Amino acid sequence: MTQALIVLHAALEPENPRADTAIRLAGAMLAEGKDVRLFLAGQGVLLLRNADTAEDSTRALLRELLEIGLEVQCCGSSLKAQGIESVPDGVQKGSMKGLSAWISTADEVICF
Repeated sequence: MTQALIVLHAALEPENPRADTAIRLAGAMLAEGKDVRLFLAGQGVLLLRNADTAEDSTRALLRELLEIGLEVQCCGSSLKAQGIESVPDGVQKGSMKGLSAWISTADEVICF
């Protein structure tokens, strides 16, 4: 099975759809039968703010993807920098060391 890694370091912003595109791509890759991992760093961790209750389509899709097997880690330093203390169920706190390990095992790496 193909192992895909998506690295998201952009915030969810209407004028810059990188975060939305990353989440939709993760869904498409899962639908193709790929094993998909998502690593959130920098402003990408802002996607987790209010993720359990936010009603925007991107966060709703992220919740659905977590339920069907999307593996998500986020940078602990980025969480601290953005003032995010807790993460949604299914999301693991990670590190650059963890990201490095994921990169080493990925067949495809996509950055947003």
